[in-house]
Amino acid sequence: MTANLGRILEFRLEPDGHRTVRIGCDPKAAPAPGRYLLADLPADLDSLLAAALFSSLSFPDGFLAAPLDGPLPPAWELGAELRLRGPLGRGFNLPPAVRNLALAAAGDTAARLLPLVERAGSAALFTDLPVPDLPTRVEVQPLAALPEALGWADFVAVDIPLGRVEDLGGILGEPAALPVTLPAGQVLVHGPMPCGGLGECGLCALPAGRRSILLCVEGPVCDLRLILQR
Repeated sequence: MTANLGRILEFRLEPDGHRTVRIGCDPKAAPAPGRYLLADLPADLDSLLAAALFSSLSFPDGFLAAPLDGPLPPAWELGAELRLRGPLGRGFNLPPAVRNLALAAAGDTAARLLPLVERAGSAALFTDLPVPDLPTRVEVQPLAALPEALGWADFVAVDIPLGRVEDLGGILGEPAALPVTLPAGQVLVHGPMPCGGLGECGLCALPAGRRSILLCVEGPVCDLRLILQR
């Protein structure tokens, strides 16, 4: 596992009420869309688990971490040095020429999807959450409008918590029609991933037929049809 050092440069309060953190690090250490880092304070002996960080915005000197699935660790302070392990997992892999991209945020933030906006000719974000300032070419629609847009989209990218995966078919529309009408797509399924694949602790296991997908290694981004047909 690759290890790097980072530093907390800034804390931000986002429009959706989440507190996020800007990390200064080698740009090569910043996670690509959908991949993640495990971050902890080397000197914090009271914290047993590292925090999984996704990127919502890249900078020449690091990245802005998307909100965590829980609160920021209380020992994290401005200027503190972080140990970064990764990038880990499988990220989004969009086709080379995506004209119309549908992004759907079904969790508590749309931030993990935002790096994908620049990879398409036009994009629409479907969410019921407050969103930050976006390019004017990005249309924002309620999540319930997503099924009507599936005929327009070349590719659909969904962000959903592990505990809501069973709702994915309903979010996309009538389950019986999905294999025929769905465009290509991928799903970022996020949940607790404290071991980063080292211990196979099973906290991020997603049942898939006769086996389970360990999201920390085989995900957290998975093929849309694989998730629907599991």
